[in-house]
Amino acid sequence: MLKLFMCLLSVVLLGNKSCNSGALGDFVNLLKTSDKVELFVVEAFPTAAQEQTLDATYVADYKVSEFIPTDPAEATALTFAAVDVKNFDLINVKNCPFMAKYALRFSKGKDRVTMVISPAACGKARMIFASGAKEKNLELTPENSLEAAIQKIVSKQAIVK
Repeated sequence: MLKLFMCLLSVVLLGNKSCNSGALGDFVNLLKTSDKVELFVVEAFPTAAQEQTLDATYVADYKVSEFIPTDPAEATALTFAAVDVKNFDLINVKNCPFMAKYALRFSKGKDRVTMVISPAACGKARMIFASGAKEKNLELTPENSLEAAIQKIVSKQAIVK
């Protein structure tokens, strides 16, 4: 309750930007300024380093099942959804396992942030800097636009195939 009050107070005093920064922390600047956005379908659980093979691709230790190309408009839609504070539940914590399905990789130069998505019914997101030095777990709201943006791209890709 205190967290909600502080967030609402900061919205009134400082504008929505402060709450957004609090939710995404240090990740928000790289997300907003990324020049490359990649979308992957990944396996549900990460693969331990010693079990990873050279013939497979991994994003934040999650084995990639499929790379889904995005055009500039789709990359922009994914970026807007990734930084929209309304997509994240800052109060409740879900008591269900994180089972990944998608990964978004935002890059600018050598800097990268990966957002691994565990979709509804237990919507969660895990943000990971490329180095793995920083990680943040977030709860997704039930009707978040991030999953909707991903689903729109994935369904379009399925039609093309």
